[in-house]
Amino acid sequence: MELNISIKEISEVSYKQSPLPIPQDEIIYGKNLIFGLGFDFSINTEKELFDFNTLIRYLIEGTEEPILELETLIRFHVINLQSVVSNSENGQLDIDDNFLSTLMGVCIGTSRGILSNNTKGTVMSKYPLPLLNPSDILNDIKKKDSEQ
Repeated sequence: MELNISIKEISEVSYKQSPLPIPQDEIIYGKNLIFGLGFDFSINTEKELFDFNTLIRYLIEGTEEPILELETLIRFHVINLQSVVSNSENGQLDIDDNFLSTLMGVCIGTSRGILSNNTKGTVMSKYPLPLLNPSDILNDIKKKDSEQ
């Protein structure tokens, strides 16, 4: 059976931008300006829906509060979802890596666009979310999970 993925909904769950705690000319992307990504998803196998939340945070090193935070939700309709999602013997979900990487790539790119639109005309417009390889991110997540 063929896997067919479509986007049912794209929504901005939350967006917050705070004043910079340091002068703009002191910000160096990748040094004292750090971004983080978080992902969460929920699956409804009966309706063949896969909801994928993406959280992006920008922090200035040495501070606790993010200066920018965006959460997006993309709802995918996946015909034949059961071919890429199953329950493992230990009761956890087993999700095909290629499928998950594909959805993650869509979510990162969409979130980058929403972030770019939201920061237009602000200091943060100079710091777009960089290009990221979803397969590398997934491998890093799996590695961290296995270490715990």
